[in-house]
Amino acid sequence: MDNLLPARQAPEIFGRLQALKKDLKLFGEIRATTPLPVLRAMRAAGVQEVQIGIEALSTLLLGKLNKGTTAIQNLEIMKHCEALGIENRANLICGFPGSDDQDVAETLSTLAFALPFRPPKTVYFWLGTGSPVWQNPKEFGIRAVAKHPRFKALFPPEMARRITFIIQGYRGDQGCRRIRWRPVEKKVREWAAAYAGLHRAPASPPILGYRDGGDFLIIRQRRPKADTQTHRLEKTSRAIYLFCEQSRTLAAISQRFCTPGKYKIAAFLDMMVAKRLMFAEQDRYLSLAVPSVERRSA
Repeated sequence: MDNLLPARQAPEIFGRLQALKKDLKLFGEIRATTPLPVLRAMRAAGVQEVQIGIEALSTLLLGKLNKGTTAIQNLEIMKHCEALGIENRANLICGFPGSDDQDVAETLSTLAFALPFRPPKTVYFWLGTGSPVWQNPKEFGIRAVAKHPRFKALFPPEMARRITFIIQGYRGDQGCRRIRWRPVEKKVREWAAAYAGLHRAPASPPILGYRDGGDFLIIRQRRPKADTQTHRLEKTSRAIYLFCEQSRTLAAISQRFCTPGKYKIAAFLDMMVAKRLMFAEQDRYLSLAVPSVERRSA
């Protein structure tokens, strides 16, 4: 059991809520794979805050977490929430057992592209009863599982012995993992400060937003303690950028825009990634700017 909104019934639920024509303020827990049309229906019905099961911005680590999602999928839903003015109250797990330097490096690399969006809250891993790590602790480098010592201080000895608590204590390499994940925690704190600073004024524009002129696109990239950068895309470049508002494979992009040639398209995409206007993972590309006119102040 969990508190996730049912994906199949979501369009009908939020369609009926919108039909009530009430000024609702709703919260929901959703998956990172929630489609954009469902998010739009949620926002129209009055959903102003969501908690998304993001938990990591490293595809390698997401695999260890058995999330079934990738970093680019997490960035995509963070972007859509930003565009719609839905406050994303996601968590970013630090110190997951079995995580290594490569997971940290990949997380830091992805964070550099996530800065235009609302930052998640960092939480340190805790061992939950019944979780995959609890069921196979040795696989994740945990040497022993026991009652969490704080429960022994809170409850009488007999009660603490009999009750199976949700949070469990364990012995592993907690100290090493805390040191390893400090750069991520520091970067998220800086991200949160920069995001708050750039949104200090009421109805602030997106940190990375665009306006579509029909045959050209103007992207404004706001930066903390620095001048705003402006980028202009025209004709095919504009069309490619808009096509990648949802992540696309290089093959799909090349098939859709065959005129410039595959290599010219790849060069354009690489340039967009270098400027952090797009994110790339394996052969998929995602445009990161949100439409300036769609975002609402929640």
